[in-house]
Parts: sequence; C-alpha cells; structure tokens
Amino acid sequence: MSKKLALLFTLLSPLFSPTALGDRPPDFYQISESEARQLPPFCLGLSIGNFKEDAKYLKQAINMPGQHTQHFCHGMKSLIRGDRGDKSQYQTAVGEFEYVQEHSTSQHELLDSVSLYKAEALGKTGRTALAIAEYNKAIQLNNKYHQAYAKLADYYLTLNMKQDAMDTIKMGLRFSPESKDLENRLHKLTADK
Repeated sequence: MSKKLALLFTLLSPLFSPTALGDRPPDFYQISESEARQLPPFCLGLSIGNFKEDAKYLKQAINMPGQHTQHFCHGMKSLIRGDRGDKSQYQTAVGEFEYVQEHSTSQHELLDSVSLYKAEALGKTGRTALAIAEYNKAIQLNNKYHQAYAKLADYYLTLNMKQDAMDTIKMGLRFSPESKDLENRLHKLTADK
C-alpha cells in the first residue's frame, strides 16, 4: 500500500468506525429490494456495494446524473424508511440531501429535486419554516417544476393554510399551464369551498 493511500485510510477510517456510524449494522446504508423498486430508476446505477443481497440482481449499468447522486439516492431511501416507521430516518435524509447541495455545482441537474425532497424530509421532522423555504427553493431553481408546487400546496393543506395552498397552485399553473395534477388540485380546492 502506498504511503498516500495508507495516510488517506488512516484519516478516513474514524468516519466509518462503529461509533461514527452510531453502532449501525454493516448493511444500514445498503438498499433493500423493496426500497430499490421505489427509488428513481437511475439509482439502480449505484455501485453493487450499495445494495443488500436481495437487491443486487436489480443493479443496472446506468449513468448517474450529476455529482454526488448516490447521496440523493440514499436520501430517498431514508425517506422511504421514515415513512415505514423509523422517524429518525427523516433527519438522515435531510443530511444526505444537504450533502448533495453543499458538494455539487449549480449545474447539477437534480438540484431542484434535492430541494423538493429535502423540504419533504424537513416537514416530516416538524421544521415547518425550513420546509417551506426549501419547497420555495425548488420552485426558484425550476419555476416549471409542477411537482414542487403540488407538494408545497399539499404541505400547506396539512398546516390548514388553504389560501396559501390555492395561491401556490395558481402560481404553478402560470408556469406549467399544462399540469393536470395542478388543475385537479385547484378544482378540488375550489369545490371544497
């Protein structure tokens, strides 16, 4: 082993010690078959070490979009685990999405999605103001991102902020007038009046 490689290993090994990982099982970061089936298709392009034994057959030769996309995929996996009951996974998801934001260039093609799903995770941890700000960041990054308007409107509805939800949908329809999803939400909200 070269001296540089040995030094790098020495410097990085504390990051992967049992205490650094919170005494997590060795496959904690690996994706199961059921999780892999719920992730965006490009996540199947992760290296084989990212998959549990039951999911390794799903791995495909797919190019990953942008930098640090493996962290996006692990953030999505953590959202799935949070929704299945392990609420601590929402904070793990926030950390994974923040990693992508902090380490990627502004040209990363998934940054709007990173903000969208980070907002979702923040909302599920009860950090309302940060979640709303992050939803708006996703919209700012891509003003035609109709899913961001829809998810922000849905979040407003969970907070009983119906007028904000309606305003968000109307704004989304200005930028994405072809969105049936936003049209349906607006129709439902106006019918509920």
